[in-house]
Parts: sequence; C-alpha cells; structure tokens
Amino acid sequence: MESQAEEFNQAISPALATASKSTVRLWSGSRKLSYGTVVGDGSKILTKWSELLRAKSKKIQVDTGNGYHFAKLIGVYYEEDLALLEVEGPPLTPVKWSTEPLNLGSFIAAPQPDGRLASFGVVSVLERNLRDTDLAYLGVVGNPDYDGPGLMIADVAEKSGAKTAGLKKNDIILKVGSREISGLLELKNALIGVQPGETISLLISRNGTEEKVDVLLGNRPDLPESFNARVAQMERMGGDISRVRDSFTRAIQTDMRPKPNQVGGPVADLKGRIVGITIARADRTRSFIMPAAAVMDLLDQQPDTPAAAEAKLKAQNAKQEALASQTTRPDGRMIQPPGAGRAFPTEKQMRNHLGNMERIIEHLQAEMEALEAMDEPTR
Repeated sequence: MESQAEEFNQAISPALATASKSTVRLWSGSRKLSYGTVVGDGSKILTKWSELLRAKSKKIQVDTGNGYHFAKLIGVYYEEDLALLEVEGPPLTPVKWSTEPLNLGSFIAAPQPDGRLASFGVVSVLERNLRDTDLAYLGVVGNPDYDGPGLMIADVAEKSGAKTAGLKKNDIILKVGSREISGLLELKNALIGVQPGETISLLISRNGTEEKVDVLLGNRPDLPESFNARVAQMERMGGDISRVRDSFTRAIQTDMRPKPNQVGGPVADLKGRIVGITIARADRTRSFIMPAAAVMDLLDQQPDTPAAAEAKLKAQNAKQEALASQTTRPDGRMIQPPGAGRAFPTEKQMRNHLGNMERIIEHLQAEMEALEAMDEPTR
C-alpha cells in the first residue's frame, strides 16, 4: 500500500508543481492553522478565517516549503469565512488562476507547500449557492403519512408565499409547472434554480378538485439553532471537520478529504491549472472549493477590517447563545417556560420540528446516496 501511495504521489506531482509554489502553510507557534494561497502581487495570502482565529498571537508564521516568513491579518471576507494576510519581506509566488469551468467527475487535487499531495478527489456537484437564506422558499411542510400521488401539505408557514397564495393543510401539490411531484424531495428538486422573487405555477388538488395556484417565492428563513446543533453532531461523525463549513455563496462540492488545517490552499486539475481554493471540509463525504472565478471576484471587493469582522462575529455568537439559552438545554431538548408543566408545544414549535425533520431526512439521504455511489463497481 505504501509503495502504491508513493507511485500515485509521483504520478500526480507534475500537475501540482505550479500550484504548490503558491501554497503556504500557516502556523501560530507550534500550532498548524491552515493552508493559504498567495494572491495579487505576491504580498498577500488568502486563507480560512475561522481557522486563523485559533492563532495565539497576531504574528502568523508562513511556511513556503523553502523557508519562513511572517504575515499579519489585514482584512476579512466575513460572509465567505476567508481572510487576507499581508506578507512581510520579499513577495512570494502568486497564483495564476484558470477560469476554465470544471465538469462533473473532473479529477482535482490540492498540494502541500513542498509539492507533495495533500488531498485529491473528483467534482461531485457543480457550483451552487449554499446559503439557505438566499434560496427560494415555498413554505410548506409535507405529510409523511400520505401515500398517494403528489405531496400532501401538513402545514403552511406564516408569512410565506404558500400562505399568501392560499395553500392550506391537506391540499395536495400535483405539479410544479409541468413537472409532476411525487414527494418532498421531488418538490425540492423542482425548485432548484428558481430564485426568490420568482413566481411558480402549482397544480393542486383540494377536496378532490384540481386547480392552478400561482405562488410568489420568498427567501428561506434562518434555521433554529437547535436544528443546527443536531446537524453539526451528525456531520462530526465522519471525523474532523471545518468549524465553518456551509453558507458559502459560490461553492463546488467534491469528495476530497483535506484536514481542517489543510483548507485554504489552491486546487489544481490534471493539467496543472489552478481552478480554485479549498474552503471547507464539511463531513465524511463532502468538501467544498471556491472556483477561481469566484475567488477573483471576491478579491476585487473591499474586505471588512479585522475589527469589524470580529464585531460581526461577536454579535452573531451573542445572538445564537441568547436564542439557545431561551429555547434549549445543552443536550438540545426544549426548555418549557416556568409553570408550563407538561404543556404541549406551540403550533410554531411543531412547525419548526417538522421542518427540522425534513432537513435531517435530506441529510441522511445524501449520506446514503454517497455510500451507494462508493459501493458501485468501477466502470
């Protein structure tokens, strides 16, 4: 096995030669923080901000594979969890991007600063927006006990497009446009590519009578923190994962398996073209890269100052902690208000629970599909 691994490393090394020159490892004392990508004129490094927060001092050591430098934090792209460092001393070798689009199944790899392989894999899902609140939202919960054609509605969220359009409990959604619907996942697939603010046409059955309903879609609301904690626990079952691993606006999914402290470096294809950077290890089967075109667009924007980014993070953490302390115990169970005894959950809480279960089922199905794909014979 070791000899095969060495042979593979030797075979892939020519494709990684160029990318490795722009790959650095960042340290804080003896602590490995992350990888970084040398950008611009060679005086800047783009890296994973949430990993950089583990630094013990403001001075970051930069290992190029051929020597050491120091760098300091000068900016943060808060929404994408990326940080910009400025290198002290002579410039390093900046990355040369390739905006050639990647195809499904394309082989990609990430180097270490010394040219050896860090991780490799294939493109499993093309570029998409992972930020839930940027996605189109219909606002219905499916009835899991319904076993007929279409999707029976168990509940309709307040202030949603579905509510405004007059959809009701026990309505059955038969089609979205001309696409027949067989269940919740089929409904979600029918909404892929549809943007908030667009109107969709539904064919529904109400009390045995079919009718068409036009629905103006809104933005998906934030998920409750109790749900986020459950999903995070499920994701960690696959090993070490990135502290921030979702909500990226432009991400390509891959089965690469970099360690969290190997995220932030460039990614190359088999021709040696640098096609993006690693931005997160999400779980056992998924990692994400930001394509080169998206990185270039990001670098054209003005980043937050470090102080402004830290203030945003502090405010976000305070909000999440306050919400969690009001609604859940440390084990994730709901806290009943004083004097409530064994009161039933409110309608809003029940809606949240149903929505949470749908998202967990989606996550489990994605895991099962990945396992099935791994078990398929090589062709």
